[in-house]
Amino acid sequence: MMNSGGLDPRGLEKTNFGKQHCPRCAYLLVAPDESHHVSDRVVRHLWTCEACGTGFSTWVKFQPELGELHCAEAA
Repeated sequence: MMNSGGLDPRGLEKTNFGKQHCPRCAYLLVAPDESHHVSDRVVRHLWTCEACGTGFSTWVKFQPELGELHCAEAA
C-alpha cells in the first residue's frame, strides 16, 4: 500500500531515522554539508544550520558483527 507521498511505509522501523535537528535551535536539517569516511565503519558528517548558522558534526558507526547502526553527535 502506498501513501500519498509515493513512499511505501512497510519496513520502516523508525520514521525519524536520518533526520537531524540543529542542537542550538532545533531546526530540521535535510543533508550534511560534507561527509567523510573516517574508517571502513565510521562516517563523519559536518552540518551548518540554515536558520542560526551553528556548525556541528555527527558520526555514524556501523558494527557489522552486531548488525546495528549507531549514530551520535560528535563532542
